[in-house]
Amino acid sequence: MKDQRSIPYPFDIQKTSQKKRYHKDVNYESSPMALNVFSIYQICDLACSSDYIVQKHRQICHEISYIVSGEGTFYRNEKAYAVSPNTIFLVNVHDVHSITSAKNAPLRFMCLGFIFHKDHPDYPKYEHIDRFFDTLQDPMVPDKNNLFGLFSLALNEVSSYDPLSGEMFESYVRQIIIQTYRNFTLIPRHHIDLADINDTNPLLYEITNYIDTNLTNIKHLADISSVFDYSYGYLSRTFSQVMGITIKDYYTQRRLERAADLLAQGISISQVSEQLQFADIPSFYKVFKRYYHVSPRKYQVMINEKPELEEKSDPKI
Repeated sequence: MKDQRSIPYPFDIQKTSQKKRYHKDVNYESSPMALNVFSIYQICDLACSSDYIVQKHRQICHEISYIVSGEGTFYRNEKAYAVSPNTIFLVNVHDVHSITSAKNAPLRFMCLGFIFHKDHPDYPKYEHIDRFFDTLQDPMVPDKNNLFGLFSLALNEVSSYDPLSGEMFESYVRQIIIQTYRNFTLIPRHHIDLADINDTNPLLYEITNYIDTNLTNIKHLADISSVFDYSYGYLSRTFSQVMGITIKDYYTQRRLERAADLLAQGISISQVSEQLQFADIPSFYKVFKRYYHVSPRKYQVMINEKPELEEKSDPKI
C-alpha cells in the first residue's frame, strides 16, 4: 500500500490495455475498515496480463500476498524475489515495494493490506506477530496453511449481504494473518495418524508413542536407540523416509508444544524447563523463542492476559 504524501497508489499503474485480466479489489484506503484489533486497507484477487506492473511505492501498512498462479518478481527494499504458485510474500509499513508479472506466465495473486491497533485491548495477543513482521528479513515462504481458501472465503464475504458477513470476514482476516505468521515461524506440523502407522510400520508407531509418552524423561534423544535395539542412525533414516520429518524435529515439535501447554496452565518457567529436560533456563528461552518467536514469559503474558509482567525480567541469553 502507498504513502499518499509522496508515492503513487500501487494499483494506479500506467494506462495500457488489458493490464488486468481479472481484478476483484476491495479498497478501504481512504477510510480503513476497523475490525477490532486490525484495520483493513485492501483485500484483492488480481489476475495480471503479461505487461502488468505495480510501480514502486512505499507501504503504509503490512501487506500479505499469496501467489495463486503464474510467475513474476516481487521487490522489497530494492531486493528482487522470484515468486511462484503457493508462495507467500510479506511487506511491511515503510517498505519500498513493486511487482512485475512474467510475460509467458502472468501472475494471479491475492493480497491483504492491514495494520494492528496498538491501543486495542487485544493487541497484546498479537504484539509478537506485529513485532515479528516488522523485523522479518526473508519475506517469502511456501504456504502450508491453505491461504488460498481463506482469501477466497474472505473475498466472498465482502460481497455478501448476510448480516453476519462482517463477523465472518473478520474471522477469515484473523486466520490469514495468524496462518501467515505460522508459515514463517513454526516447524512444519505434521498430522500423524498413529493407528495407520501401527498397521503399516509398527516400529515408527513405537517411536512416536515412546517420544509422546516420555517427553519429560528423555535426556538425550540418541538414547532411544537402546530402547529399540537399533542404531540411532537407522531409526532416524527410517523415520524421515516414511514420516517426512526427522526424529529430532518431531521431538522438538512435541516438546515445545508440551512446554506451551504447561506454561498456559500457569506452571513456572523454571519448572517447565526442568520437567522437559532442558540444560538450563536460558537454553529453554532460546529454543522456545526460536520456535514461537516470543519468550516463555511473554507467552504466559499473552495467554493469561496479565500485562503487568514485563519482558525485562527475561534472563540474558
